Amino acid sequence: MDVREEKSLDSALQMKHFKTALYEFEKLVERVAAQKRDERAGLFVQKEDLIDYEKFFAAVQGLFGPEVKNQDVKYFYRKLCHNPDAPTDWCEIFGYFSSEEDSLTSQMNEENLIFLVSRKQRIVISGSRRRDVIKCIVKIPQLDLLIAASQRGLITVFNSQMRVQTSTNVTDTSWITGCDYLPQLKRIVATTERTIIVWDYKAQGTSQENYFVIKPMDHCLLCICVVSLPDQLCRDDILLGDDGGFVNKFTVNTDDFGLKQAKSKKKLQSQVLDSKNFKSVKRKLHNDWVVKIRYISTLNCFGSCSLDSVHSLVLESLKRLEDNSPVREFSMPRGANSFCYCVKANIIVTGGDDKMLRLWHPNISTKPVGKLVGHMFSIIEIVTNEKDQLVISLSSAKVFRVWDIQTLSLLQVFHDSQGGPGDMQIYSMVYDSNHGMLIAGSSVIDMYPLTRMIQDTKQVPHTHEREINVLLYNKCFHQVLTICSESIIKIWEFETGLQIYQILDPHGFNVELTSAAINESGFLFATGAYNGTVKIWDFDSGQEMKTLHKGKDWMEEENGVKSLVFLKAPEKQQSLLLVLERSGKIKMIQGKEGNVFLLVTWELPNVVPVLQDGNRVVHLKSPAKARSMAIPFPDVSLIVEETSSQRINDPAVTTRVNCIDFFQVEGYNLIAAGTLNGVIILWNFVTSTVKEIYRPENCLTENPDLDSKCFRINDILFLFRSPECARQSSQDSICSSSQRGSSKGPQSSKGSKQSIHDSESKGEQTDGAVGEPKPVDIKHPGGACVTETQPPLLVTAHDDGHLRLWTIEGRLLKDMLPMTRHPAISLTSLCTDSCTRILLTGNVEGHVILCSIGSFLDPPHDEKKFKQLLAWRAHSLEIRQVIYVEDKQVVLTASIDGSVRLWHAFDGHYCGYFGQQRAFDLLQTSDFILPCDVNEYPIEIKEESKFTENKQKYRYPLVFDRQRWQKMSSMSLLFKRTPPKAFEVECDFKFFKSLSSPKIRKQALEGFLTENREAGIVFGSLPIYRVQSPTSLRFLPLIGSEALKDSSDGAPGKKKGSHIQHEKTQRRRSLKRTFVPHINLAPAFFPTIPK
Repeated sequence: MDVREEKSLDSALQMKHFKTALYEFEKLVERVAAQKRDERAGLFVQKEDLIDYEKFFAAVQGLFGPEVKNQDVKYFYRKLCHNPDAPTDWCEIFGYFSSEEDSLTSQMNEENLIFLVSRKQRIVISGSRRRDVIKCIVKIPQLDLLIAASQRGLITVFNSQMRVQTSTNVTDTSWITGCDYLPQLKRIVATTERTIIVWDYKAQGTSQENYFVIKPMDHCLLCICVVSLPDQLCRDDILLGDDGGFVNKFTVNTDDFGLKQAKSKKKLQSQVLDSKNFKSVKRKLHNDWVVKIRYISTLNCFGSCSLDSVHSLVLESLKRLEDNSPVREFSMPRGANSFCYCVKANIIVTGGDDKMLRLWHPNISTKPVGKLVGHMFSIIEIVTNEKDQLVISLSSAKVFRVWDIQTLSLLQVFHDSQGGPGDMQIYSMVYDSNHGMLIAGSSVIDMYPLTRMIQDTKQVPHTHEREINVLLYNKCFHQVLTICSESIIKIWEFETGLQIYQILDPHGFNVELTSAAINESGFLFATGAYNGTVKIWDFDSGQEMKTLHKGKDWMEEENGVKSLVFLKAPEKQQSLLLVLERSGKIKMIQGKEGNVFLLVTWELPNVVPVLQDGNRVVHLKSPAKARSMAIPFPDVSLIVEETSSQRINDPAVTTRVNCIDFFQVEGYNLIAAGTLNGVIILWNFVTSTVKEIYRPENCLTENPDLDSKCFRINDILFLFRSPECARQSSQDSICSSSQRGSSKGPQSSKGSKQSIHDSESKGEQTDGAVGEPKPVDIKHPGGACVTETQPPLLVTAHDDGHLRLWTIEGRLLKDMLPMTRHPAISLTSLCTDSCTRILLTGNVEGHVILCSIGSFLDPPHDEKKFKQLLAWRAHSLEIRQVIYVEDKQVVLTASIDGSVRLWHAFDGHYCGYFGQQRAFDLLQTSDFILPCDVNEYPIEIKEESKFTENKQKYRYPLVFDRQRWQKMSSMSLLFKRTPPKAFEVECDFKFFKSLSSPKIRKQALEGFLTENREAGIVFGSLPIYRVQSPTSLRFLPLIGSEALKDSSDGAPGKKKGSHIQHEKTQRRRSLKRTFVPHINLAPAFFPTIPK
């Protein structure tokens, strides 16, 4: 009765808590509905009181727990925002109306399975004997090698490409039962029924067939495992299981095999070693065969399983082998054939002849924490996939079952149908985490790849059938909008990659969409077409709301929409759009509440011809009616002064506007435009002026030697940091500097968010000074506080591949050519984060370039602080759009290849693409994969250290100039009667006069040794010796005297005969014509010694 009463009280208490949560939920819904009604009525809502989706989802989770799904709450919130008066039911947040049919259908889809069986690869080991089978397979993750040992003695080592690296054949009468790798000795160890084999797999030539044999053994060895302890040097411990129920520990080191002296010998002789000479201990832990033994480094213990029903699994430390203390024993009917340990879940999984998988806690041996039933035959092998939290079990009927260790659910079942049950029995199985592969060994080696690995590396990413024209990200609802040239709009869930809905032919049949934009609240999006029509849609339902129809005299080449931007509307009921047409005309479109048609409010006058006539600044005027209207940009006209000289422009040069961007902060009301001929135009509605801030040379005349597109500006963007972001960066800089002070380790040059914050530690702490006014950012709503800050900057992406940064006055701050593996490539798109710390750009070859600009924005805009961090190949074709998702640190790229892909921003790792079957895994992983159409690894730009920034540059040494030698007379310098002055003797020789600098670039060679900077890279590196001046210069030799002495002593004998004297006279005459006359060089090398 007490138990029943307690259960009834618990259920009543739970019901009471649930009713309280429902009451609070109804109040929350009423508050949100009231706010949405106020917003629709045009009333102002305080930012602190505003309940956005993040706050709503957090409140719902606080009421009903973390089991509430994000997708269901998001659908409920959208429904509430769209129609606050619509009836709602609390069951909707739990997905009450969702059907399980779709999930079951997608689960049975082959592309959504864990392992893609249809892509199985098979390797047949050459050289194996007839009826031989793979008895053991071991993966060495640190070396990325695979060891396979066959039953009849063939040991093969495979590299990362699964190609045979080396192999040997053990000539033993007994069969091999297991193998492993000795990490300290760097050898392969294998066991036969009576011996232990140690083989040096790195040996070359005939030494590959040589190995050490340790015998005899007391019992038949059945399994082997190496204990990996990092603190052991030149020593490895081996655990062995035998048919007597014993667990043996063998200790082997380099002295036992003479491996230290093996380097001096030409061949390593095969030797038989006595097992009694090795240090070993053993203990009987089972009453039956020990079929599997493993060392679990995380638990610092070993595990051994047996067919014994009482002592089925033993889990203990190595010290228990040396004593008789009790051990942890796990009992199960009919014993255990295999076991494995999952580190993340802290679960041991066992399986045996009872066809059941049991899950055990390592410290609870009395009862399993879970059971998995489904196998119809005995379980012979179990492995785990730690990353995906999967358990793969194999039965004797060659049936594989994949289980989720967290939910204990069955995910996939597949079997190997080739061959009979006895012909190709699978004896071993291992999971390769480096390559996402399940490897099974029978008479052949079968490899089953993960589906996601095939999708990521084999399948071509495919989002649309045609090239992508538009890519947008909805920050409020975390959804992605894509539009292709076939005019299909698709809305995707960002976190999962699942498609929500699509719209076919939104502007009519065969009308291509060219641009789109999402408003600030995220509830509306606008689309522009090639024929000039514009439509506004409801983002939640995809319903058309407003339309701008095509004009009668509109032409597609002139009035087609090139880009769209939502403006901040002064009234809640209206929508304002800034539109750029293909002709370069900029106009504003307005839509009011209750009116289904959009109207063109005004058009900016064409200022390009006026600026080309020599007017760098043109004033604007607006009528009084336009000034009274509450719109962001008023209707203006040009004040043009008539000039006598008109410039004649080349009609072949295209001068229309190609890209625009706007900037609205208190004190600034700007529109920047980039033209096809490289001119940057700035409309300033505060000062009522429009000026040309930059014009390239010769951009208005056609030059046949230059490409007509070389000046083109493909994208333009304002760079501005709000005071809130500046203060946040300052706080992050202080925190990062304190962390660097506490841990003085080497700084990583990888582009990460923390490293970017660290690099901005200088110059950002003064941005948020107290007492300054704070500007309200109309374009970026995050800047709600107003303060006087630095003016914005402009960045332009050019067709010549250069990235240029400007002030709004037109001063060039930085001209950078991004570093890739290819020459200068045309840039197509620009993107930055909300606090303007990083800058992303894409090019026509499919590269994405990441730059750090946070510190560069602070005056005086030091160009050394503008640093490129990373560059990677994202597509094989042109990138149309690049978007940075700040909260996930993910980059979205859209290309003309029809795919939209996701990348980790700060290392270039590939996450997936929209349209794939599996859900996204946006967590940072160590697995590095690339799409099938990309074969280039990311280029990480290392930051220059303080030692290499100021390294000295040297010129080339002087070289011999033959033309100078020929111009100079042969004896004019040698017979100067006036003795040379001190330290000027080199000017008197023809050779030194003939030296000159080489006719090549002097910046091509740099020196690193700094002994003597003036002497150059070669002579400056030579050692310099100081010779003391002699006390007397009387004994210094004269040039030519040594030659005369040698000539006088050159005769074989010193005879005074006339014949010898005559020969001496002839030699002296010849010496006068060949040798230099007597010139005393002592004053030139040594100063005069005062007396």
